[in-house]
Amino acid sequence: MKLRKLSSVMLSTALLFASATAAATEPELAPLPAPPAAAWYELVELSAFVDGYASINYNFPKPNEGANRARAFDRDTGFALGWAGVDASFPAEPVGGTLSLRFGPNAKRYNDDEVEGLEQVTQAFASFRPGGPKDPLRLDFGKFDSIYGVESAESHLNHHYSPGLVFTYVTPASHMGARLAWDLGDALTLNALVVNGWDRSLDTNTGKTFGAQLVVRPSQRFDVSLGWLGGPEQPDTLEVSCPDGTSYQVDAAGCAASPGASAASYTVDRGGANELGAWRHLFDAMISWRPTDSWDLYGSFNYRTEGVRQDTRTSDTESLKHLAGALGARYALSAAWAVAARGEYLRVTGEEADGQPALSADHFPLGVPDLSLASATLTLELRPTDHLILRLENRADFALDAHSSASTSVFAKGVRDASDSQITTTLGVVVTTH
Repeated sequence: MKLRKLSSVMLSTALLFASATAAATEPELAPLPAPPAAAWYELVELSAFVDGYASINYNFPKPNEGANRARAFDRDTGFALGWAGVDASFPAEPVGGTLSLRFGPNAKRYNDDEVEGLEQVTQAFASFRPGGPKDPLRLDFGKFDSIYGVESAESHLNHHYSPGLVFTYVTPASHMGARLAWDLGDALTLNALVVNGWDRSLDTNTGKTFGAQLVVRPSQRFDVSLGWLGGPEQPDTLEVSCPDGTSYQVDAAGCAASPGASAASYTVDRGGANELGAWRHLFDAMISWRPTDSWDLYGSFNYRTEGVRQDTRTSDTESLKHLAGALGARYALSAAWAVAARGEYLRVTGEEADGQPALSADHFPLGVPDLSLASATLTLELRPTDHLILRLENRADFALDAHSSASTSVFAKGVRDASDSQITTTLGVVVTTH
């Protein structure tokens, strides 16, 4: 028995030694070659869309052009083209970029104050991730969409076809400058920017506008963001034309008698435009909640204040304030059908002087001092294919209050009449590649 066990042990040892010897003498396998790097053009993401609509205004104002008031884009009744767009982006690995081009009436309205050559450009910026594509820090430089506000300029990215009152009157749409995005973990992102100002590529003053935003995501279905944006938005120079026999006099803050002087235009320093008291400040708070795959809820609150200078002789300012809030919900009935609702409130107030508005009418929505507006929107959405979006939007806008010297009849009605309400039905049609 002992001999049998000894033989078994010796046989096992011999087999183990033979296996080890064979493994040691086998040649090592060469490592697999790295996959070839993708060509740069394979990394470019391209998308495009065409956006059009048909609108009925039940006040039946004339003419059709500009008939819908308090609207950012869908201002005309009847059939209309909104815009067509092309987007191209290259991932920051570590350097990338984004280019967005828009063509059509909405492009002109979006870039109303844009410099020549940039009328069709809504975004054009370079991106840099110092540590490569997985770096939590990203820097952008150029022109980019604003980080503030719930809604986007492109209708297919929103719940409704028409952007609401907050987008139209309270928050900026774009900036030119530098932006930082820093992911501080899965639940926290810090955004910061230094830009020329609101919705302009060239600055109107020597100051800069600064912004910060904190985005908190306790879960994948719940987001909270708090943001601030502040800086000078008023020009620090102006042109004054003086007729023959006069010239600009600083003490007079205007044209004064100057025998022999020829008619001329003078560039005048509007000192005080960059002072803190004249800054525009925006406080932006948003909450987004997706309790189920079908529901999408949001709420926003905005407060904006600015010291407006109307007198070139002093640095005195008149306060202009915007207070706005919005609530919205979208419910997906199926993969193709959805319904959405939105309610908004906006009040814009300015200081008074001797019982009259201290600020000129062009500082207020629709040219009406101390105007309060409310809006309610109900939209039925159909996506029959992945590339077609149909939205039947019913929207009601109301003028609730105004300064005692003004009327709340701010919406056009018929040829020459006006009303304090406006109800529209709009069919929005968007074809998109994504």
